[in-house]
Amino acid sequence: MSAGSPARAGAPLRVRVLRARRRTARRARLLTAGGLRAAWWAQRSLHRVRTDLPRDGLRTRVAPPPDLPAPALAAVEAVLRRRGATCLQRCLVVQAWLLAHGEPREVVVAASVADGFAAHAWLDGHDADESERYRELTRVPATAPAGR
Repeated sequence: MSAGSPARAGAPLRVRVLRARRRTARRARLLTAGGLRAAWWAQRSLHRVRTDLPRDGLRTRVAPPPDLPAPALAAVEAVLRRRGATCLQRCLVVQAWLLAHGEPREVVVAASVADGFAAHAWLDGHDADESERYRELTRVPATAPAGR
């Protein structure tokens, strides 16, 4: 739902003001604690993944992020969401972030044929486990990229 949708436009003024304040506070938090540098890194990494993935497939690796606090992951996730990253692109970028912060996670690539073909990827132990709906095809281990 967009901010101008009828359901939100009909909300009382007090509710709309509170929502706007929360949204502004959430955006301000993204810019603190290294969030801006994390967002910049996420943008560059997503561009690189989009370029490399068709050529390198699951061998695609992401350069490690700059030395930033772990909570700046929220800014990384925000950029990936806004830029329309696919689940696989998102997983590869977030995997590099988590690896740099001492949390190696494997990317799980899976598919389902229940209602037509569908593929999905998630980070094992970080994202919701989708193994009920999808059958695992392969895993991408968390490894540091070879010198770039």
